[in-house]
Amino acid sequence: MDTKEKKELRAILFKKFGWTGLILLIYGLGRHITLPFIDNSALNYMMEKNHLLALSSGATGANLTQFSLFSLGLGPWMSAMIIWQLLMMIKKLSFDKLSQAESTVYQLVITLAIAIIEAWGMIATMPIQNFDTNKILIVITIMVSGSFFLVWLANMNMANGMGSSVAIIIYGMVGSIGQQLLPLVSREIAKSGIFIWLVLIILLIVFLIIFFSVILERAQYRIYIQRILIDNIFSKQTYLPIKLNSGGGMAIMFGTSLLMVPSYLVAILIGYFPHNHIIAWFAKNISLSSNFGVTVYILIIFALAIAFSFINTDAEKIAENLQKSGDYIIGLRPGKQTEKFLRHYVLFFGIFGAFYTVLIAGIPLYIGVIYPNYRSTLMVPGFMMMMVGMILTIIDQYLAIKRLHSYPAVFNMANLKE
Repeated sequence: MDTKEKKELRAILFKKFGWTGLILLIYGLGRHITLPFIDNSALNYMMEKNHLLALSSGATGANLTQFSLFSLGLGPWMSAMIIWQLLMMIKKLSFDKLSQAESTVYQLVITLAIAIIEAWGMIATMPIQNFDTNKILIVITIMVSGSFFLVWLANMNMANGMGSSVAIIIYGMVGSIGQQLLPLVSREIAKSGIFIWLVLIILLIVFLIIFFSVILERAQYRIYIQRILIDNIFSKQTYLPIKLNSGGGMAIMFGTSLLMVPSYLVAILIGYFPHNHIIAWFAKNISLSSNFGVTVYILIIFALAIAFSFINTDAEKIAENLQKSGDYIIGLRPGKQTEKFLRHYVLFFGIFGAFYTVLIAGIPLYIGVIYPNYRSTLMVPGFMMMMVGMILTIIDQYLAIKRLHSYPAVFNMANLKE
């Protein structure tokens, strides 16, 4: 790469990181714009009542350290995205045939509905008196508007910055991890002789989670493809990669936001039907403080991990494209046979990744049911898994930009010789 290309690369990276820095600055300021008519002293009561809020605070870019403009975070948008993706997978509904503009409108409508439910549900969990209808509508409107503004910031970062919505979520997660580890450094433990060993064990666990998460994020099963229009050395290097853990941290992130919807919906219903035993039971057990809530959460992230595998590797579309181009997998007929073959591997590795995700992010939460004081700490492994995936995404984006501007310097026609 010559001096001119280096200057161009630095200018592009400076512009992108500048945009991201500006967006994160706005996000940081918005996290401290408190909502009107809200008693922030009620926050501790909410956190104790529903520990799912502690997890969602970081996993969706929300801010529950105080009731602020961005208290909803990107949760409603993320929930709408996964619901829309699942609807598109149902071919009979023909949603996959809609234009991009039409799809965006439907997603925003779903986002609006979920944002209203979550804002209303969050207000319903607050032990605040003298709340009239007008005040409730004002607070809901501000919270929903803040969530949509945050979605706009995420899209702006996607278009001009680095990391798209990932940068915003990492910002929120970094701030919450310290609070989640706080129970492990209580005054009694800090004075005891086991403190240093506890720190070493935590560091070892974090290292192992990062190590295996990086391996599974990068590991892929390669299905080699015969391309009839390529007649050089690259024809032997053409393959279809299937990641071992295609869902990865996305299943945790989207699963958390998805579980918030029934949690807040139940909070709304219990206010209107306080003596309904079924609703009261769900209100008590839908959170991560019960075995039922943890089980529901595990089932959601397990299913989403498999679903993301099929979303990221659309076997039907790949088989159709191969058939149209005349390319094929050796030993397989184009079309349905190729699709069936691909689906088999996508499902296999999807289940494999789902089990790993549940093992890291789900199973430890059962221990939190038994030992409530450490419930937030046991959410950290899932957070670490999410952060690995998001950081690798940003690294990939950086390397793609770097390769693009290094291309003239490294390209050599001699490399095409057999």
